[in-house]
Amino acid sequence: MNKNEKPCKEFEVTIEKLVYGGAGLARHSGKVVFVPFAVPGDRLIVRPVEEKKTFLRAEIIRILEPGNGRVAPVCPHFIKCGGCQWQQLEYPRQVEAKRQILEETFYHRFPETRENPIVMRSCPQPLAYRSRARMKLRGAGSNASVGFFRTGSHTVEDLENCPLFKGSLNEALTSLRQFKIKVDTDPKPQEMDIACSEEEGSWATALTTASADEGVTPLFGNRRREDVILRRKVGDFTYLVTPSVFFQANDFMVLELVSLVQDSARSSGTGRALDLFAGVGLFTLPLAKQFEKVVAVENSLLASQLCSRNAEAAGLGNIKAVCSDVLLWMGSQEKSAGRFDLILLDPPRTGAGQKIMERIAGWAPKSIIYASCDPQTLVRDLTVITRRGYKIGLVEGLDMFPQTYHFETVVKLEKWTTSD
Repeated sequence: MNKNEKPCKEFEVTIEKLVYGGAGLARHSGKVVFVPFAVPGDRLIVRPVEEKKTFLRAEIIRILEPGNGRVAPVCPHFIKCGGCQWQQLEYPRQVEAKRQILEETFYHRFPETRENPIVMRSCPQPLAYRSRARMKLRGAGSNASVGFFRTGSHTVEDLENCPLFKGSLNEALTSLRQFKIKVDTDPKPQEMDIACSEEEGSWATALTTASADEGVTPLFGNRRREDVILRRKVGDFTYLVTPSVFFQANDFMVLELVSLVQDSARSSGTGRALDLFAGVGLFTLPLAKQFEKVVAVENSLLASQLCSRNAEAAGLGNIKAVCSDVLLWMGSQEKSAGRFDLILLDPPRTGAGQKIMERIAGWAPKSIIYASCDPQTLVRDLTVITRRGYKIGLVEGLDMFPQTYHFETVVKLEKWTTSD
């Protein structure tokens, strides 16, 4: 609540739907009310915790009548831990809520897409699916905590294991906790990336402050120092990865994502493709099977080096890996307009941004495929490109993050022609 306002009394609401960010949406006295850990159809007694001019945030005091699909969460840390938001909702309803969020987002911002049905692909295993995570470390010795931030705070919820983690990743978490308790005497706040390969039964960790050239922290890993690079098989390809470089975290959906991008690219020609924010080449390698030349741009030196190694191991000589900031590289390529049949981009959660999207439009590829983990920055970027002669065709969601409000979206755009 604002300091100058009197606390509001408790009141009753009925949850209408879930929104991006994870909260349930209700209405009371002319204002929208956002209630975390709610379920559509819940009748609740809530108490306001923050009030603005047009909305307020409230917490659940009592459930009068549970909505359809409300279930008991599987994790004892749920609600306190900020890692999950939807364990209280049975999984098929999570998927439908995400589909509705994606549909409402696109139908509102891009009314022309209302003719296209929007689907959300579900994950075949909504628990024990994660093969990588970023852990928060605080304290040392008996006061050590290793886990995720608590909801709405920077206090770490100490976790012995996580139901979203695969077995090998929980092994990495256990080892990390034991190291902080028994060995490490540094109490300063740290972040550690952990990753595993179920194919090899191996795991490794990396401090987020470590040099990108190092890639891993030598102290951690259940294999020899020379073997800390993990191998991940996705479809026809095996990728070398480390905990410190980006790679999709859901082992059960990554092939679905790659296949969707491949299928979307089939009508885009066979000449040249550009993969922006390419990482270790998750999409680069499959595209190289279709296109004569693929340029993969990535600003992480280690990821770009691994992309080159992955291409070489796959026998693909038509891939050029470029280590550079995407915008700087595009700015240096004055003669690239019209050279690429397809431009694919998979930026971080912050999106590509207006300048990159304007340059992509100026290069005028036949097709653009945008893979995004944040629908809000996605539609912001697409607004730029749709004003520059591109129309949205495919919009499809994939639930890469069960038990949370996050999901992945793949959008394909085609350049308008005179016949359109």
